Amino acid sequence: GAGGGMAVVPENRVLSFSVFKWSSYSSTYLPENILVDKPNDQSSRWSSESNYPPQYLMLKLERPSIVQSITFGKYEKTHVCNLKKFKVFGGMSEENMTELLSSGLKNDYNKETFTLKHKIDEQMFPCRFVKIVPLMSWGPSFNFSIWYIELHGIEEPDLVQPCLNWYSKVSLPLRRTHSHTQLGLRERIRLSGLLKQ
Repeated sequence: GAGGGMAVVPENRVLSFSVFKWSSYSSTYLPENILVDKPNDQSSRWSSESNYPPQYLMLKLERPSIVQSITFGKYEKTHVCNLKKFKVFGGMSEENMTELLSSGLKNDYNKETFTLKHKIDEQMFPCRFVKIVPLMSWGPSFNFSIWYIELHGIEEPDLVQPCLNWYSKVSLPLRRTHSHTQLGLRERIRLSGLLKQ
């Protein structure tokens, strides 16, 4: 019939995750507060105990997914603890992560969505873990706060599994040979010779 040869565009959806690990938190500003979006509630946020590095939140996805974007919700007013600079990392294990984003938030009340790196040489790769690393807050020497996080991407096993198979092929042989060096994923793939440059 009409459009029989059309590739189905996978649906980008909100991905389920839990807060798996964290560097620290202060008083009632618990890490799991980032799971609820309450812009009018001053206490509905994670706040680090200090701004001494490394501070981070480690999120664990319900299942391996292609993580295409991240959305940061904020407080209804500007706030000194908003992240002026941060990085996002992702990977199938917590030990082996690749940088997906380096950016910063505006100090306002609007949600911001960022595209995350999710392809290597046009091949999509899956993540089970996503790590958010705050680097600088808007108020100098203030602790870091994250109010709300949403991850979007593809979690259908039919679509993720082939990416998973490819990814484990390129990353496993290298993990054994080069695990002592902090090589980026692209370099590890190049070394493995599995992708012809």
